[in-house]
Amino acid sequence: MVHPRMDDCKGKLAGMVAVIFLTGMASGALTMSLVERYWLRPRALELERQVALEHFRGELELNEQQARAVEAIVDELLMQQADLMEQFRNRRISGQDRLFQVLNEEQRKRLKKVLDEMNTQRQD
Repeated sequence: MVHPRMDDCKGKLAGMVAVIFLTGMASGALTMSLVERYWLRPRALELERQVALEHFRGELELNEQQARAVEAIVDELLMQQADLMEQFRNRRISGQDRLFQVLNEEQRKRLKKVLDEMNTQRQD
């Protein structure tokens, strides 16, 4: 016969395992989001910047003064592009939040499915 306290311990143990698992998933998702935002994206922008500058220097045969001016312009354009992309993401999220507020639970589930499919297509 199993002691009554053993059943209680099994439930607590299962709860603790679930909490540990969910905490690990959440911290992994947060870490990947931060890595993408602060580590991968800046490197991609820097690579794009370098490729553009090298291309302009080679194709246009820029002197040093022109190269510095072109570099400043490219930097400004890339910063504006990054700002616009951030505004676009923020507005898309805001619009989705507003849509979710209007819909009932079943419609929210269907909209989430549609948005997930659209995001998958965008990434491919």
